[in-house]
Amino acid sequence: MDTEKLFNRIAFRYDLFNSVSSFGIDKIWRRKIALSIKQHKNINILDVAVGTGDVLLSFFENGCDIDYAAGIDVSNEMLAIAKKKLGVRKVDLKQAPAEQIPFPDNHFDVVTCAFGVRNFSRLEAGIKEMLRVLKPNGKLLILEFSLPPNPLIRFFYLLYLKFYIPLLGKIITGNFDAYKYLSRTIQTFPSGESFCSILRDAGFDDVKTKYLTIGVVNLYSAVKPA
Repeated sequence: MDTEKLFNRIAFRYDLFNSVSSFGIDKIWRRKIALSIKQHKNINILDVAVGTGDVLLSFFENGCDIDYAAGIDVSNEMLAIAKKKLGVRKVDLKQAPAEQIPFPDNHFDVVTCAFGVRNFSRLEAGIKEMLRVLKPNGKLLILEFSLPPNPLIRFFYLLYLKFYIPLLGKIITGNFDAYKYLSRTIQTFPSGESFCSILRDAGFDDVKTKYLTIGVVNLYSAVKPA
């Protein structure tokens, strides 16, 4: 599926859908990323698949010490909303895919990606690009949906993904197919230890994962070798 067209079509109600479908917990997930880097000073940060800018906004609102912030996304409609939401804050927003990050090598202290990595057109290529633009000892932080490890919880969560998410997407955005596709990407994404192995194979060290909200979301962290 053409993800640029998909996200352009749903951009106008993207934030509303995220809030309703997660029962407002999405803000807590993004805050987890912000708090994990709050102790760092004078950060140069890149958010990949920046969407409507909520991750960068969370960094600013939670008092992260950011010298330079940038974001990339394939959707120009998403970027337009992000620009409005971020307001006067100085953020360098560019339209670009994760597989072709328009920044030089060793440029950022932190690279983040929230709920976007599963939509990369070429997963390994996107991960290697994030590695490339990180400085040595730079940190990668990824939030992504996963399937809960508990079989009973996973059973009901799969029902939620297969039926509720596309229906809610139709009600809020008028686009059933887009959310059917996004639901399917959650079900098929190599989450947990499988994704950690992909990060290690790409060249990252100190790869860790942490379950959030009974395992429906994972927070991955990794470090670029010195």
